[in-house]
Amino acid sequence: MNSGGFTAAYKLLAPKYEAQSGNKLAIAYGPSMGVSPESIPNRLSRNEPADVVIMVGYALDKLIAEGKVLPDSRVELADSRIGMAVRAGQPKPDISSVESFRTTLLRAKSVAYSDSASGVYIQNELFKRMGIEPQMKPKTAMIEKTPVGSVVAKGDYQLGFQQVSELLPFRALNLSARFPSHCNR
Repeated sequence: MNSGGFTAAYKLLAPKYEAQSGNKLAIAYGPSMGVSPESIPNRLSRNEPADVVIMVGYALDKLIAEGKVLPDSRVELADSRIGMAVRAGQPKPDISSVESFRTTLLRAKSVAYSDSASGVYIQNELFKRMGIEPQMKPKTAMIEKTPVGSVVAKGDYQLGFQQVSELLPFRALNLSARFPSHCNR
């Protein structure tokens, strides 16, 4: 079972592994958390079998604590930061400082974020930390099951937030990958 943050890398590596090993991989994709039936915790709660679970660390730790994943099997595969994207052709907003980032967010007409770890952070922590939660609430949307990059690339939302590894596959985006240090987890 694989969550979104590692999907692009997985799709590149899996065929090479299959060709080299002769093993055929069966993969189920879903978010690391959330209420969708496809989320990895929900799949495991339904006793769907999994030999490997690839997901965000703190959600994996919860599954380990619940006895659904073997504790000694935990391995850090990557560190994927949250990025901000706009549709290709649009100027990259200035997010070089906390104040310019705040201004960018407040001026945005619409903002999308994922229904997994990165979006939960944006919704529950980032806007509060920046003191703009009430202003952001009416113009934000948590996007379920669909990569945020796709809805920003189509022009459905002005700004999009998701893990950089999930935004990179969309060529129709301009990506701003670094938040000001005060805004990082």
